[in-house]
Amino acid sequence: MSGLTRINGTGVSRGSSLYSWNPRVAVPYVGLLSVAAVVGTIGNVVVILIMIVKHVRSSQRTEAAGDSVGRALIVNLATSDLIVTAVINPLAIAGRILFR
Repeated sequence: MSGLTRINGTGVSRGSSLYSWNPRVAVPYVGLLSVAAVVGTIGNVVVILIMIVKHVRSSQRTEAAGDSVGRALIVNLATSDLIVTAVINPLAIAGRILFR
């Protein structure tokens, strides 16, 4: 294993594409992840707001039990995705930039 650094008992090289800072790869990666974070955050906020408005409007009239369960599922999925797009993606971007 010449030239390889042992990390956690594996022969992963510090010079491999996983650890190296190559601007030709890193710049598009950071750019795409930034766009995904912004678009995903906006989209999930819109979905949650729409579901809240529908809930307020439907509370004025009777609705089937399946409608509220479906809305709860969509809001839960949008909330979990919002956490990923608003928290995890920016941390991944910062990590890629700061810890080249």
